[in-house]
Amino acid sequence: MQLTTTWSKSPVFLVAALSGLTLLVSGCGGGGSSSNSSAKKLVYFMAPNTTPTRYIQQDGPDFKKALEKLDSSIEVKFVNAAGSSDTQLSQANSAIAAGAKALVVVAADPNTSAGLLQAAAQAKVPVIGYENPPIKGAMYAQVVFDPKSVGEQQATYFAAQVKSGVLGSTPVKVARLFGNKGDVYTTDMLAGQNQVLDPLIKDGSINVVCQDYVKDWAPDAAQTATEQCLTKTQNKVGAFLGFYDGITAGTIAALKGKNVHIPVYGGQNPELTGLQYMLTGDQQDDVLKAFSVEADAAARITLAAINKQQPPSDLVKDSVNNGSVAVPTAKLPSTLIHLEKGVDPGTAVQKAVDLGIFTWKQICTGVAASTATCKAKVG
Repeated sequence: MQLTTTWSKSPVFLVAALSGLTLLVSGCGGGGSSSNSSAKKLVYFMAPNTTPTRYIQQDGPDFKKALEKLDSSIEVKFVNAAGSSDTQLSQANSAIAAGAKALVVVAADPNTSAGLLQAAAQAKVPVIGYENPPIKGAMYAQVVFDPKSVGEQQATYFAAQVKSGVLGSTPVKVARLFGNKGDVYTTDMLAGQNQVLDPLIKDGSINVVCQDYVKDWAPDAAQTATEQCLTKTQNKVGAFLGFYDGITAGTIAALKGKNVHIPVYGGQNPELTGLQYMLTGDQQDDVLKAFSVEADAAARITLAAINKQQPPSDLVKDSVNNGSVAVPTAKLPSTLIHLEKGVDPGTAVQKAVDLGIFTWKQICTGVAASTATCKAKVG
C-alpha cells in the first residue's frame, strides 16, 4: 500500500514517520555515480512515502538484513518518493546511474509508474515489485500478500456479522471506502470483497448507502469521505467497511469528531492505530501481514534476479497481468483477527505480536495505553 504526503497531516502518523527518518531520505539517497569504486553490489529499496510506516520501520530494515545476509557483497540503499511518481522515477534513474543491480519498488502511484519500468528495462536493471507494485511494464517478479484473499477475508467476516444480526435487522446500511482508484491492490481487494458481498447486496441484506475510493489510501481523505457520507445519510449508517487501517483510522476520526458511534470494519496491513483501535473497541477486525516474511521473500527473489536466475519456484507460483505483461508473482497468505463479545480484545491482537509485527510495548501507547489489556500487558 502506499500513501502520499497528505498522511503527514495526521499527528499520529507524523510521529511514527519521524521515528523512521534515520532509515530513509527523501531524495535519491546514497547514490554516488557509476564510477563508484566500491565493490558492493547496490540494490535500492524504493518506498512510496514515510507512510505507511511499515516500509520504513519494518519491511525496509528486514529486507536489508535478509538480503545482505544472503550475500555480503550486496549493499541495500533506501529512498523515499514522498508520494510522487515523478520523484520515484528520478530516484530510479539516479539508482541506475549509480550502478544499481536491482530495484525493489513499492510504487508511489501505480497509475503513473510505467515510466520507471521503462527506464529500468532500457538499462536492463531488474525490478521487483513489492506489495503495491508498479504496473503497465515489464518486471522480473513481484511479491504481495494476496489482495483478493485479503478482500475475501474482510468481506467473509463482515457478511457473517450481517447474517448473524449483530448489525441489526436487514437491510444493513453500509458505507464502503475503497483504496486508491486504479491500484492493482485496490482492484483485486475489491474483487475479493465483492465476490462475498454481491449476493447480500442483491438479496437486500445489505444496502450500500455510500461508497467511494480513497485517494492514495490517505486517512485524511477517508475522514473527509466519512464526514460527507454522514451528512448525506444524516448519520443513518449501520456500519463502515474500509480497506486498510489508515482508512479505518480516518473513518474513526470522523465518527469521534461528530460523537457518532457506528461500528468500523475492514482493517488490514496492519498499523499500530488499527491494533490500538481494536483494543479500544473502535475497530472490529484487522488482516495481519507478517512483514518480515514478505521482506525475506523479496530478498530471495532479488538475489535470483541479480544472479540472472529464474525466480525461486517455491515462492513464485503465480502470474498477474499488470496491464502490459504477465508478471511472475509470489502471493503470501494473511491472517484475519477480529473482536469477540465477552473476550479480551488482547486475545486477537496477541496474534500480531506472535507474528513479530509489533510488540506489546509498541501497541500499548496512544489511545490504547489506558485499556485494561495494556494495563495487564505492560503495567
